[in-house]
Amino acid sequence: MKKYVFAVFCLALLASCSVKSNEEKALELIEPQIKASLIKPESYELAKLQLDSSFSNSGTSPENFIFLTKISKLYNEYKEHMRDVELAESYLSIFASSYGYQSEYEKQQQRKYKADLEKAQRKAASAKEKILDLYKSNKELIMNESQEGEFIGWAADIAYRAETAGGLKIMNESLFFLNKDFTEITYSLSEDDMIGVNPDIFQELSFEFENELQELFLEQ
Repeated sequence: MKKYVFAVFCLALLASCSVKSNEEKALELIEPQIKASLIKPESYELAKLQLDSSFSNSGTSPENFIFLTKISKLYNEYKEHMRDVELAESYLSIFASSYGYQSEYEKQQQRKYKADLEKAQRKAASAKEKILDLYKSNKELIMNESQEGEFIGWAADIAYRAETAGGLKIMNESLFFLNKDFTEITYSLSEDDMIGVNPDIFQELSFEFENELQELFLEQ
């Protein structure tokens, strides 16, 4: 009887050891994709894996990250064009007529920076329109963000080291979204994709375009 109990115990222990953890399941999906993109895949070395549940209507959903990256890119473009607007305006003031007199050179510079100003204003207006259109197309997503969402899968933040063509080992970080049963990568973001992503962008936009956004969300 004791031998039978011991055998059953050993089988149960082996079975429990063979069950993969969620982290192991995530790595089985993620690491082949990462290694396929490396110059020297054999140099790959895992540094960190953080696995979190992903819920709809939350900051951990792929839809929210897609929206965040797109809106960040557009807002960065808008700010760049607005800097060009301010620069052109400052040059226009420098070359403005003094005491009613303006040299031919000053007139030439005035025409140049006036054209630069109008071009920058058009680009800024276009970027602003795209931002508001993106808000409009994601209106339901934004308005439902505070509601409790359903479990839709997993978000895996992974950091790893790998060698460059020159042999320098550098750290990289990527974000992967996986389905509930770890059979599919539903969306991914590389470190390059996340450059310029501003986690405080929605506060900045609510201040920058306060009136426009209020009107947008009041629309039925």
